[in-house]
Amino acid sequence: MKGFKQGIASSLVVLFVLTLSARGDDKLIEKKPAGNEPATEKEFLAKAIACDIAEIKLAELAIKQTSNKDVEKFARRMREEHSKCRDALMERAKELKLGVLEGLDKDKQATHDRLSKLEGSQFDRAYMREMVENHEKGLRSYETWAEKAKDRDLAGHVKKTIPKLKEHLEEARRISNNLKS
Repeated sequence: MKGFKQGIASSLVVLFVLTLSARGDDKLIEKKPAGNEPATEKEFLAKAIACDIAEIKLAELAIKQTSNKDVEKFARRMREEHSKCRDALMERAKELKLGVLEGLDKDKQATHDRLSKLEGSQFDRAYMREMVENHEKGLRSYETWAEKAKDRDLAGHVKKTIPKLKEHLEEARRISNNLKS
């Protein structure tokens, strides 16, 4: 039943994006290649949504692949909390009439594909390493945009999200370190 609901939700998001994209006055923003920081609030918003989508997809993979209870618990938390964040950001994108592409970009898809080939403790270590890296990058970006954003709603969301990202990073580091021993 959960898979069906998630499929419906994903379909609705894609439909929403296509609806926004079809209107002539709306802008479709694709995030820049990895390593390039967003230059505008709309680019940041598109990149943040893309990162949330990647976190959700990787979490779903981890829930299927892991046999480690800590990794599974963490992945379930990532799926839940990044889904809420993505939904809030999608609302902001809708208000700004910004269409955002659903799905994984090339780099994140490659990461997903690489992780999907791993099993057991090898998967757990690679997934948690990825979570540490992703949350370090995400936290830096959110801290930058907390100061840089002129849009008060976006700035408010970003500032409210920073403590959660810090929690995610600390937990990812703790689990990753425990997997090394």
